[in-house]
Amino acid sequence: MQSARMFALGYRYGRRVPAPEPPIPAAAPDAVGALEAYFDAHTVGPGITKWRHYFEIYERHLERFRGRPVGVVEIGVLGGGSLQMWRDYLGPDAHVYGVDINPASSELARDGVEIFIGDQGDPAFWEHFLQRLPTIDIVIDDGGHMPAQQVVTLEALLPRIRPGGVYICEDIHGPFQPFQSFLDGLTRPLSDVGMPGKHNPARTLHRQVASVHRYPILTVIEKPTSCAPTFESPRHGTVWPS
Repeated sequence: MQSARMFALGYRYGRRVPAPEPPIPAAAPDAVGALEAYFDAHTVGPGITKWRHYFEIYERHLERFRGRPVGVVEIGVLGGGSLQMWRDYLGPDAHVYGVDINPASSELARDGVEIFIGDQGDPAFWEHFLQRLPTIDIVIDDGGHMPAQQVVTLEALLPRIRPGGVYICEDIHGPFQPFQSFLDGLTRPLSDVGMPGKHNPARTLHRQVASVHRYPILTVIEKPTSCAPTFESPRHGTVWPS
């Protein structure tokens, strides 16, 4: 009951949190990053649609992959423009795997871009898909946007992303969209660590999830590059209050 009460308190506070003083200024026009610049310059050719605030988030979490031979899975390719956007941003050594339920998307395949046709809500599709993929470093779920699809996709792909990789789920609209609740539940066991002085072994989740970042209608999960076997809280120094 206390957890439900605190959730309600936090939700109400989130609805009425005071505005910052002084107000936060808008980003300067010259602060546009490489991805947003590509998007703005892309006025003809395969279509791209993205919420503008996504670009800063993408660069915050994906910049470290630039120039590296990475595997990128994008679910929901639509016009196909974003497939080339990722390769332009990440570099020619990136290999993009597009996933879409529309068979016509097969025509978007080209050098460095491979297309898979299937239903992201079908675990059997992912089992077959993963048998054919060598490595995954980045997942971008911009597919059907249905909570059940998002859950199946996350459960299938998260364990297969390499250490240090990133999982991005877009367009999670609404504070009570059910996938939000799934993410709440996923996050809680990260804090399943006892008090100092106790034996606190890292759990399986700690070896799969380093952090979960919640943004407006978008969530990013980062994989750990390493994980200590236990959580420790040593004390250093000689002076402590009685």
